[in-house]
Amino acid sequence: MVESAQAGTMRSGRTLNHLVPGRDCGDCVACCEVLRIVDPDVGKPAGIMCRHNTGSGCGIHATRPDICRRWFCLWRRIDAMPDEARPDRCGVIFCLEGEDDHPNPFARFCVVARPVGSSRALRSELVRQVIAMFARQGELPVWVHRHGVRSLIHPPPDLADAIERPDTTPFQAFVPAAMDWRRRHRANWPQG
Repeated sequence: MVESAQAGTMRSGRTLNHLVPGRDCGDCVACCEVLRIVDPDVGKPAGIMCRHNTGSGCGIHATRPDICRRWFCLWRRIDAMPDEARPDRCGVIFCLEGEDDHPNPFARFCVVARPVGSSRALRSELVRQVIAMFARQGELPVWVHRHGVRSLIHPPPDLADAIERPDTTPFQAFVPAAMDWRRRHRANWPQG
């Protein structure tokens, strides 16, 4: 799936409401480079370091805009993620992303793994374990982003097909799980 203009965008919106005690960003500035920031004061395209980065952190940290004060990657919000999964350590930033009106219902609210530098980091054992953790938890779709393209990891293709078209899918064995998914995600899937 080619990403939309909104994918990987830091903006106000749905987030988890807590931070893991004892975790801080430290020297990590992955979000300042990897993500597109929609803000009149610090707005920037994805993949370009924010102009306020000094090389050792944010040059306007004390007065940074609300969007930067309130946005945190999933490593800061999910205590089950190992300490080594901090984006600057593992090479991948895990984010909650979503667009309410996205044509693909699996992209309306999801977890996305984005490489900080080389996409090789997506193949590391640690990153694979974190992706597997999100997939096992199963509440949100999980995507991997590389080279401007997002690939759906969870639900897997057969289940995704059954979720999208339970009446006509060739994967009828997945229909009970598909209907359960649709019930849990009522906002994205019509009942039927």
